[in-house]
Amino acid sequence: MKTFDLKSGTKVVIDESRIVIERTGGKSAMKGLFAGRAMGQMTIKTSAVTGLIHFADFLMICASGLPTPNDFKLSSVAEIKQYPNCIVAKESELEELYQFLNGFIK
Repeated sequence: MKTFDLKSGTKVVIDESRIVIERTGGKSAMKGLFAGRAMGQMTIKTSAVTGLIHFADFLMICASGLPTPNDFKLSSVAEIKQYPNCIVAKESELEELYQFLNGFIK
């Protein structure tokens, strides 16, 4: 099991069978409230992951049954960051998380 405690207040816990995104910490919950982002917890089965999109300050986990935007224009970045399967943090923090999650894609 591996845990990523991001400076944004979001916590991502990963084991062989699931990815848990926790946005229950004070800082993450407050940002979510004001930015209209998803809050609470989300669990994704690692076997359902179909792809990853890492761009600047967000990482979207694409998986069976989860929402994905119709396009990835720069004008829609604010909307994309509101998806529950999108993690917003500093680019350097997301790089390590991206590399780790990339190992689960078959």
